[in-house]
Amino acid sequence: MDRFRAMQTFVKVAESGSFVRAAEALGLSKASVSLIVSELEAGLGVRLMQRTTRKLSLTDMGRAYLARCHDILEAVAEAEGMLSARQGEARGVLRAYAPLAFAQHHVVPVLPAYRAAFPEVTVDLVLGTRAVDLVEEGFDLALLFEQQGLASSLVSRRLAHSDLIFCAAPGYLAARGRPDDPTALAGHDLLISDPQYLSGKLTRDDGETLTLAWPAPALLCNASEVLRESCVAGMGVAVLPSFVVSESLRLGELVEVLPGWRAGRLDLCLAFPSRRFLSAKVRGAADYIVERFRAFATDPHCDPWLASARAAATMS
Repeated sequence: MDRFRAMQTFVKVAESGSFVRAAEALGLSKASVSLIVSELEAGLGVRLMQRTTRKLSLTDMGRAYLARCHDILEAVAEAEGMLSARQGEARGVLRAYAPLAFAQHHVVPVLPAYRAAFPEVTVDLVLGTRAVDLVEEGFDLALLFEQQGLASSLVSRRLAHSDLIFCAAPGYLAARGRPDDPTALAGHDLLISDPQYLSGKLTRDDGETLTLAWPAPALLCNASEVLRESCVAGMGVAVLPSFVVSESLRLGELVEVLPGWRAGRLDLCLAFPSRRFLSAKVRGAADYIVERFRAFATDPHCDPWLASARAAATMS
């Protein structure tokens, strides 16, 4: 027997003074309500109600039990109300994961504004370059690149994409010459973060693809920021995500090489372990992130970081 449900049923019968009216209020049959009260009495070993064909009244034990049931049901309602109220407040620890290079350029700068908006939330931000298991590792949400592999059990929303582009320092290009087509890359020092780029598969904006046999890179490093700094220092032509080099392109530290060609594309997604029962802290962070990328999502074919960098270069 569900004792809590039995208490609720008993209280409804006592307050309405009728099995019929109680049944209507609870959405049950009169027989079901009568059975529940009878089972409650049997379980307690006392009679709670005197029943006749014309009248229903509480026994002394029934009145005493009704008072205690009121206390218990009110306490439960108060506890549920407290949880609902706290659920509506963004507070607690938000455990989040983001790719290291992306976070350095585009998450860290907005953390102060996020904290100002949600002062009761402590951010536990884990950065890395690996695939993560959000459920097993206890993450509330994550910014992930789809190419890292998203588990089918995750709920995800695509926010933007970033092209893998070629860039170099102006000084390097002045000394070594600027490649005017992809085949000319063979005569340059390449800076690459992932060995898979050595396949040399390139895609142009119009959809044309080209596969090149590239020479061994001058630098192979999995840290995008190291590659960017090496590129700025004039070490060679780097293959990097636009979100890493956009600021350097705007400042003129780097120049885009082979505009219109890319070595790949990274799709940025916001991922959750589940859509159900999201706390206020998670909903608040998710809404904040989605709003941050709202303008980026207006054109799914446009790389927002590259577009802004090209616009700045045109104006300068």
